[in-house]
Amino acid sequence: MRAQQATLAARRYFLDGWTIKEIAAELGVSRFKAARLLEWARAEGLVKIEIVNTVHSDVDLSAGLRSAFGLREALVVAGLDGRSDAVAPELAEVAALVVAELVTVNDVVGVSWGRTLDLLVERLPALSAKRVVQLIGGLATLESASGGIELVRQLAAKANTSGYPLLAPVRLRDAAAADALRRDPMVAETLKLIEGVDVVLAGIGSWGEPPVSRMIECFDETELAALRERGVVADLCGFLVTGEGEVLESPSERIGITLEQLDAAGTVLAISGGIEKRQGLAAVLRSGLVDILLTDAGSAKQLLEV
Repeated sequence: MRAQQATLAARRYFLDGWTIKEIAAELGVSRFKAARLLEWARAEGLVKIEIVNTVHSDVDLSAGLRSAFGLREALVVAGLDGRSDAVAPELAEVAALVVAELVTVNDVVGVSWGRTLDLLVERLPALSAKRVVQLIGGLATLESASGGIELVRQLAAKANTSGYPLLAPVRLRDAAAADALRRDPMVAETLKLIEGVDVVLAGIGSWGEPPVSRMIECFDETELAALRERGVVADLCGFLVTGEGEVLESPSERIGITLEQLDAAGTVLAISGGIEKRQGLAAVLRSGLVDILLTDAGSAKQLLEV
């Protein structure tokens, strides 16, 4: 019975381009069980994958990360090391290839925002998707007045589909105002579409010194001190994560994807690398939020030494 289910799941996933959500529905099992069937199919040799090595990946480090953090997949770019701004362009190049292979015409793609994602979308070849949805509100700062709106527009153009921006800031100072904004028809439409997201594209913000996170801009110095006192060292999709991997409860004034919706997505793909991001990357991996990780060799080595 298990072999039959695994064989069907593998055929649907690798040959027919079905999402894990669609496979789970056909088999009458949970998404977690469907993902496990695919893993079992590969482990038992029911699936053989030939990799055309256009990307020089470190197989041993990739396998080490998968095992250490329970990831579905990890891709470590061999020989890549250094500061985040130095490794980001090459990580984005690799991520663009992965996303082009991962996303199918039936997938709803959800995207947060961040510098690495900007680079990824710039390098992304043409692909097909069902729609593109912004997962968290933007930043009301001089540096980024539009937040992720332009990123969603560009990604939707590359995917030859419709894009749905989230026309709201990621955080308001007043919970009542945030609740009222969620009821705005355009905001409510995007928030509703988040429920159907299949593939999440996310960067990771790190709160170390120096911080490499745009989410930090949403808090004043007093708030930041309080959050650091609680152990926050990272963020992903607007969620704050402590060094031990605990995901803090989202404040009521935050606007965007919920933890339940993130968990319901078939695949959460995170792209992160560089010396300054390693503490934050380790924390997010401990949280279990990520399914697939793309990172640099230097970060992978340090993560496996922890």
